[in-house]
Amino acid sequence: MAAITRADPLPRLRLALVGLAVVSLAVLIVQRLYWYQIADHDTFVAMASDEHQQKKSLPARRGALLDSSGHPIAVNVMYDALYAYRPEVGNVDRAATVLSDALGLPKDELAARIGAANTHWTAIVPTVPANAATQIEHAELTGIELRRVPAREYPEGSTAAQLLGFIGADGKGLSGIELTFDQELSGTPGFMITERDTIGSEIALGRKAMVPPVAGSDIQLTIDRYVQRMAEQRLAEAVKSNKATGGVIIVMEPSTGAVLAMAADPTYSLTSEEGYDPQRPELYKPLTVTDTYEPGSVMKLMTMAGAIEEGLITPDGTYYQDTGVAYVDGVPIKNWDGGAYGRVSMREVIVHSLNTGTQWVAGQLGPERFYKYMDAFGFGQLSGVRLNGEAPGAFRKPGETGWTRTDLATNSYGQSISVTPLQMITAIAAIGNHGVLMRPQLVREIRGPEGVERMTPEPIRQVISSKTADTVLDMMVSHWRQSAFTSIQIAGYTLATKSGTADIPGPGGYSSGKTYASMVGFGPIPNPRFVIMVRLDRPEAVYGGTVAAPVLRELANDLFSYYRIPPTENPSSRR
Repeated sequence: MAAITRADPLPRLRLALVGLAVVSLAVLIVQRLYWYQIADHDTFVAMASDEHQQKKSLPARRGALLDSSGHPIAVNVMYDALYAYRPEVGNVDRAATVLSDALGLPKDELAARIGAANTHWTAIVPTVPANAATQIEHAELTGIELRRVPAREYPEGSTAAQLLGFIGADGKGLSGIELTFDQELSGTPGFMITERDTIGSEIALGRKAMVPPVAGSDIQLTIDRYVQRMAEQRLAEAVKSNKATGGVIIVMEPSTGAVLAMAADPTYSLTSEEGYDPQRPELYKPLTVTDTYEPGSVMKLMTMAGAIEEGLITPDGTYYQDTGVAYVDGVPIKNWDGGAYGRVSMREVIVHSLNTGTQWVAGQLGPERFYKYMDAFGFGQLSGVRLNGEAPGAFRKPGETGWTRTDLATNSYGQSISVTPLQMITAIAAIGNHGVLMRPQLVREIRGPEGVERMTPEPIRQVISSKTADTVLDMMVSHWRQSAFTSIQIAGYTLATKSGTADIPGPGGYSSGKTYASMVGFGPIPNPRFVIMVRLDRPEAVYGGTVAAPVLRELANDLFSYYRIPPTENPSSRR
């Protein structure tokens, strides 16, 4: 009987393995198809679109900055820039030769720039002269394009540099108005989409789509270009002639808070080819709002205003016999000249700028009422002006660490208290505006695509009554008419002024002979049209009445002529 043999299982196993491999491969293929066609469909559509579409940005025109009369002081102009895209350039050597002849640049350098532009269109020459642009256009080079690009220009030169600020290479504002109003000025960029072939060249009959840019808004400032130039010129002359390290001049309209001029020295040039100097970053900030200082005796006006408002003093009321020194908690308070004036009126305290008398007035007010008026005049607070880096200033108050009765005395005449120049002139301006404190104003209108937005003057608060304000103005007139200023009087016009001199504090205390010398003044009286603040830093002659008063006089005279303000009095009628 024959033996029965079993079937060999190996072929079946092989068949099963092959089947499993086929099924696995099919599952993998289905999974990848699902991934590419369904799960990640949008990603691959975008990748495909990027391969055959080209998107070019269309920059928006940056808005212009205009002065108060509408004259442009910062505008955008269009220049030709040269762009290259290496994959489209047929013959790099020929292109570099043509460009070198047209631009006068080294051929090898241009060839290297073209070679580096191998992933996208790249600017290889930022500014192309008009005659060179014509020559390049006629050469019809593939992969080489001239594009119109914006650049900032300044029709008034480098006027108001720190106020206007500047923009970066990307066209965005980096300081000043250019920064704080960048959103309004920038506008909205547009773009153009075109189709390209497999080597990156544009398809002439391909689909094109464009979203046009929206131009930025034009901003009309309160700055008057003529007044600004006068202020900058007077300041530069004063800094040089008085051997000062710098200074500030601000001109404001008391009734509105509008800033007519804001000059600072040292500053920088908007039109310089060197551009930003990283070694001197302090030049590029609007120091009239960023840098604080001790104002000195101009602060006496605030002290007097508070005491008059409270009914504690009158201009012709007197105080104790002045011996030239007063002791507060054992600390001697002396007059600036060391002089003793005997029994003097409050008017004479302002005229002679007596520290002893002013600290006495602060004592009559007392800490609570004195600091109430410091707050009301806006000290220790941001003014709300739209400029970058504004500082609030500082001073100690009762209850705060380190405050003593001596602080009340020294604060009353502008020491141990820090303010910004804009903060100081804003507070002073309230005296010439019937006691109403206005928010300082730099922008008059924003002219955008959707219309004109007008900035109306903004009253903050009534600090003192109109009667008190007029009384303080009258005391300031007496200050201007003192015999020391006879040589700088302006025939037919009356000013209301106050000088200030503050020693400059440092790590080791106050620097002897190093001062902020200042002068504030309204003109003309009555009904002042403007208020001026002049400050010189570390002048050779240290006193505000000596170095700042003549500058204020000259600028006031300039403004009388510019605004055609007629004389307000007969020169022979002086009392």
